[in-house]
Amino acid sequence: MQLEAVGLVSGYGKVTVLHGVDLKVSAGEIVVVLGPNGAGKTTLMKTIAGHLPATGGSVTLDGDNIAGLAPQQIARRGVGYVPQDHNVFRELTVRDNLRVASLAFPGAAARTDAVFDRFPILADRANQRASTLSGGERQTLAVSCAMIAEPKVLLLDEPTAGLAPLFVAHMVEWVSELAAAGMAVVWVVEQSPEKILAASTRACLLEGGRSTAELDSRELLEPGRLQELLLEGREEVERPPHNNPKRSN
Repeated sequence: MQLEAVGLVSGYGKVTVLHGVDLKVSAGEIVVVLGPNGAGKTTLMKTIAGHLPATGGSVTLDGDNIAGLAPQQIARRGVGYVPQDHNVFRELTVRDNLRVASLAFPGAAARTDAVFDRFPILADRANQRASTLSGGERQTLAVSCAMIAEPKVLLLDEPTAGLAPLFVAHMVEWVSELAAAGMAVVWVVEQSPEKILAASTRACLLEGGRSTAELDSRELLEPGRLQELLLEGREEVERPPHNNPKRSN
């Protein structure tokens, strides 16, 4: 199984945010997407998941182009997406969130008990509104809602942002187990990336809506290496174009 974006162009209306991004993830891999604010990380996730239209390039899943399909169609093809914000129905209970997530997937509702077995805290909160959950509990529910459809690929947009270290560790452990079982994971990271990089295979760096580097995650764990690469990428994007002076006659 392989998901691949090649030369992906996308944005919002007349504003182009992605200017030809390449990304590839295969079964059993965790690929981290890194970059400063405004680099296009969330836009990349939304475009792959079908929530934004691709205006150039392609997104293929097992060789089939899925760019241009509706989000529901892409989800049925096996792509699970967890946005950073607004990723649960806050006024519904935990149980009802899982039910809603399973509606389009035959047999998925029966997996609710498996979610509660995996996360007893969600079982304890089953009849509570999602708005009453802690940040870590809410993110656990959001990922569980994506997982109930048993996707081949899981797109995670900053699921650990603002969480306590214990919840971060639990999330990294869980996602590592999913990858070990054969799932492909694309994980957008902004805050404290070291723990996630340590569990990942490769890292894709974005700057200004462009892919600037793809590296083995272990290289980025070397002291100062990540900061160095991000700084180099920012200087490359911000460097003014070279203009040849006109010759005088």
